Amino acid sequence: MTNYYLSTPLMWNHSMEEIFQTAKEHHLGVEIFHQQVEFQGTTTSEIKSLIKKYKREVFVHAFSWDLNLSSLQLEVREVAIKQTKKSIDFARSIGAKDVTIHPGRMSIHLDVESYDQYLYESMKELMSYANACNQPISFEIMEPIGREFVTTRQALERVAGDLWEEMYVTLDLAHCEDEAMIEEYLLHLPRIRKLHISNHQGSTYHTKLAEGDLDYQALKSVIVSTGLPIVIEGMDTGLEKQLLKENIMYLEENY
Repeated sequence: MTNYYLSTPLMWNHSMEEIFQTAKEHHLGVEIFHQQVEFQGTTTSEIKSLIKKYKREVFVHAFSWDLNLSSLQLEVREVAIKQTKKSIDFARSIGAKDVTIHPGRMSIHLDVESYDQYLYESMKELMSYANACNQPISFEIMEPIGREFVTTRQALERVAGDLWEEMYVTLDLAHCEDEAMIEEYLLHLPRIRKLHISNHQGSTYHTKLAEGDLDYQALKSVIVSTGLPIVIEGMDTGLEKQLLKENIMYLEENY
């Protein structure tokens, strides 16, 4: 499978070595969820050894759980920036092609534009830091749930302001409402670094590709024509790799 990547939470309770073995077996790259690396206690040197041993290309997904780049509280934003910089440093040290970063969310439900300046300042600092490190990063457009407010390309562009022309994006297809939204984004959203692929059923996100509201067979031509890297996403705490197996089977049969 050329230009496809395995997102490590699909094998949450497997070791990093098992994840890299599986990726090699299926000719996949790896998107390493930094939180999972730290949770498992895997060192950076061990990750570098696995990349060399299994000859895999990698992306990194920055720390995101418990963090908020848009928080009303300065101290909370500062922690989020510090942890995201830590992910950027990790990515640079292992030779990752890009770092996916979640934008912040509302602390409480206020007018969404109340948070724009906070997130803008966080983005500006992170983009400056990444440029100084020569490490590519991209910001993800989120799903429309809870207190998320960067849920459309228009919202991301509004917040980014004068940063927009230099900003790269991770487009999570499951975060899009329908096929028309995906097609519109793929045709008109500039500087997409990579795609995340899974499905959604109503407000349940990152379901099996074959089971959900999005028809990926109908989307095949527009997705394939982009030539973008595709990260297979999902969360599976089991040991049978069932979700990953079913998604790989779907892609092999349909893509």
